[in-house]
Amino acid sequence: MLARIAWLLLALTLSLPASAADAPFLSLSIDEHGKVLLRQPPLNTPLLLVSSLPHGAGSNDIGLDRGQLGSRRLVQFEQHGDRLLLRELNTRYRAHTGNEAERAALTQAFAESVLWVGALENGAAELNPLLLSDLHGIANRLKATGQGSFRLDAARSLVLSDSVKRFPQNADVDLQLTFTSSEPGAYVQQVTPDPEILSLKVRLSFVALPDEPMTPRRFHPESGFFDYQYQDYAAGLSEPMGVQYLPRHRLEKVIPGAAPSEVMEPIVYYLDPGTPEPMRSALLEGARWWAEAFEAAGFIDAYRVEMLPEGADPQDIRYNIIQWVHRATRGWSYGDALVDPRSGEILKGHVTLGSLRVRQDHKIFRGLTAGWGDREAALAAAQATALARLRQLSAHEIGHTLGLAHNFAASASGDHSVLDYPHPNVTLQEGQVVLDHAYAEGLSPWDKHVIAFGYGHYDGPEASVQAELARQAREAGLRFISDADARGTAAAHPQAHLWDNGTDPVVQLDNVMAIRQLALAELGPQALLPGEPVSALGELLVPIYLMPRYQVEAVSRLIGGVSYDYAGQSPSAVAPEYQQAALESLLKVLAPSALALPNELASQWPPLAYGSAPGREQFGSRLGPIPDLTGLAEVASRHVLTQLLAPERVNRLAQQQWLDSELPGPQWLLDSVSEAVLEGDEESGLAGAALNRSQAVLVDRYLTLYHDDNATPEVKALVRARMLEDAEQLDRRARRASDRESAFFRLMAETLRSGLQDSEVRMIAKPLPLPPGSPI
Repeated sequence: MLARIAWLLLALTLSLPASAADAPFLSLSIDEHGKVLLRQPPLNTPLLLVSSLPHGAGSNDIGLDRGQLGSRRLVQFEQHGDRLLLRELNTRYRAHTGNEAERAALTQAFAESVLWVGALENGAAELNPLLLSDLHGIANRLKATGQGSFRLDAARSLVLSDSVKRFPQNADVDLQLTFTSSEPGAYVQQVTPDPEILSLKVRLSFVALPDEPMTPRRFHPESGFFDYQYQDYAAGLSEPMGVQYLPRHRLEKVIPGAAPSEVMEPIVYYLDPGTPEPMRSALLEGARWWAEAFEAAGFIDAYRVEMLPEGADPQDIRYNIIQWVHRATRGWSYGDALVDPRSGEILKGHVTLGSLRVRQDHKIFRGLTAGWGDREAALAAAQATALARLRQLSAHEIGHTLGLAHNFAASASGDHSVLDYPHPNVTLQEGQVVLDHAYAEGLSPWDKHVIAFGYGHYDGPEASVQAELARQAREAGLRFISDADARGTAAAHPQAHLWDNGTDPVVQLDNVMAIRQLALAELGPQALLPGEPVSALGELLVPIYLMPRYQVEAVSRLIGGVSYDYAGQSPSAVAPEYQQAALESLLKVLAPSALALPNELASQWPPLAYGSAPGREQFGSRLGPIPDLTGLAEVASRHVLTQLLAPERVNRLAQQQWLDSELPGPQWLLDSVSEAVLEGDEESGLAGAALNRSQAVLVDRYLTLYHDDNATPEVKALVRARMLEDAEQLDRRARRASDRESAFFRLMAETLRSGLQDSEVRMIAKPLPLPPGSPI
């Protein structure tokens, strides 16, 4: 998932001195006054300084999680007389040359940062001024997430007793850092006993780099891997300055070559023993899927997953760790890594798995099976399917720590890669929702291919071998499109989607809508757990009512969509008939019958029971404690129209029609949307209320598009003309409509006209929020 990787983008400006392998690692000690003393550090020898959080804040929104790897700095100790300093090296620039003068010119050209200076007394220097500083960036993180201006409180911060830890490859110090603010934000208030005082345990680790750097492997844009890069100022004039490597674990065969062989040292991951059953077994099983990929790449017994040994420290660099992390709300899981900047070698993989995600999936599957007569079987199916998702999640995040990037084109090409974001593949059989094959088991062809690409033996020059591997993947129908081309409403690729299913997005949207219709018709109190109040239906309703949200995004990409790949394929527009089919499918989602909640479910949904608190996992309401049935239509229609009328999409429609007059343009989109929504037939009951609310949302989306700085002048002209024409039509309809409809039509017409002049004018001044969907 967001799966979000904080890769260490480092590059070494100078080679390690020949004596580095013989230099001792750090000698740290703590005296009775809490002073950490450093003796005889290796001088002028690059090492990593890493911050991490043994304990977290417990908030997904703040993002300071237990086990989090933070800042990673390439540093070296230097001695100047009776003083030591710690210098952070500038790692973005490098000079690969044997000419010492050229290397010196590079080093002298760019700034570096001195992190600490300490006086030597009796052969030791005190590190506390360095340690008791905010190297993890906690105060900045709190500010960036809107939690107020927190400051480090030195009087309430200290080096913890017995905190100095010495491992074979890293030396660590644990700290208690306290931050204070007079105006803490809501997320801090949610997770701290005293919101004005936030205390976290922070660890600083000095990490030795391997004696012998691993041979780096060049990055290829079709590899499916992340990259780390730097600029080589010694490159020839006819050579690119940018250097990119693949991040990989070190994996060496006992018998080098293409033939299968056992390995010198396997890759071993360790699961947090704080993970309870049945999640523990699911995580272990999913994590172990990668063994098959390494076996297929020619490495025998090269990858294992075990429980973390008793007494072992998860921060010890010897352990690739999978941590089970609790937060106040559900949130993202992450795969992170420490990387040797010289070679791309992954020194430590670190997975953070949010514990509440599996509970959210359990809710979704309880809601989908509400129509099952056998409630015991429904609960068992909900648990089994949630654990199936957890197995995939375990493999997904470990994949990131193996160096692998997201592949959001996998599902669209028929591949069930664990590196995609999967939506449950729910089906209808004989009028019942079926979960039997909601998630695929094991790795896909893409997952095995990418391990072979990054870790497998190359029998020839890198460039030619990688080009051949990429060609084989394309011929096998394996496509790779990653985050930059898949996220956000501006994304254009018709096959790169998050949380979608199927090779045909339009067909799949129709399938999802049919499942949603049945699930809403059957949803009721029987889906609740024993002891849950009936008002908890609201939490089950959110993911069911908004079930099409991801497939809507996938179908929207077809409109103004442009297909391309990383091999340099000439971009091509989506066929006009497919764009038309996509628009027709999306307009069905906006139909009043689709937006209105079934009357029976609406009548069963009560206000929150006493002792229950409103939260973001529920729909908002403008009716006080009463569920806002029309608000659901507002939220759903805004999601669809935001996708459809994204300025970048409408701009692309204009350009594609200039290039090919047979392709649809902005006028086609605007006319179709206005006709379907603003000119729809009058409805009664909840369907009528849903129609009116979606009409108000469309007026606001037109005004937002018109005033958006990203909209081109040509597009703005068409939007303005469309709004003025809509205003005239609304005036005409108002003259022959009922009193209620007439008043509403006149308000929309007035808003369209006045909103052209005043960018603040809207039908809905404060939109109801879309409850969170991701991650699932």
